[in-house]
Amino acid sequence: MSKFKPKIYIKDESFDPIYNAMDPGFYFRSRVLPAVLIALGVITLTTQVAIPLFFFKTQDKISKPVSSTVLGVASGFGEFEFDELQQSIRDKDNKIHGEYFYLTIPKLEIEDAVVEVNSKSLSPDESLGHYTGSALPGEDGNTFIYGHSVLPWFYNPHNYKTIFSTIDKLEAGDKFYIKYNNRKYTYKVEGQEVLSVDKVNPLGEIKPRYLGEPTAVLMTCWPAGTKAKRMLVNAVRVDE
Repeated sequence: MSKFKPKIYIKDESFDPIYNAMDPGFYFRSRVLPAVLIALGVITLTTQVAIPLFFFKTQDKISKPVSSTVLGVASGFGEFEFDELQQSIRDKDNKIHGEYFYLTIPKLEIEDAVVEVNSKSLSPDESLGHYTGSALPGEDGNTFIYGHSVLPWFYNPHNYKTIFSTIDKLEAGDKFYIKYNNRKYTYKVEGQEVLSVDKVNPLGEIKPRYLGEPTAVLMTCWPAGTKAKRMLVNAVRVDE
């Protein structure tokens, strides 16, 4: 007789979640939870990225809900105000308000963009802003114009949320035009600079007024799509 007897093992399936089809916890973790997470991921991707992307690339005006999505905030469409301009913007004694002039930059395909004279808006979403107290077109001194920018990929010259996204492409010698009071003024770009927010002086002069060379500055946030610094394009008015 053999000294060794084979042992028979019987699998106890009572606590095995694979064989125990009645284990609700295992079923939830293995089936329900992954399905819910995938569904939430698809919904988030659709509502926060895909749909906003469609609007950003096809629409000239973007609603606040779309601007507030993940893609909107990440690309620069979120709510933003030029707080460094608030002292003069909120001055209740502004001389002129509610008038407009028009900016055309052929190189950037901007045509007759509306610029609000002595704008009270720190967030120029419906038009560009002319800084209160800076010169008006036709006057001696510097005309200061500010507007929004987003990631350049979303640039749309008809959308005031994106209109200044590519002003860094303006080089010395490029021209832009301002129409005001039935007159057209031509400006030639002299250069550009990037400044920290606290270094921006919208009432500063590029050239002394006694030289009789009126100037204009176009300002936006920089790098485009962020709020870290400011890009300023400086130009001088020329006769044509």
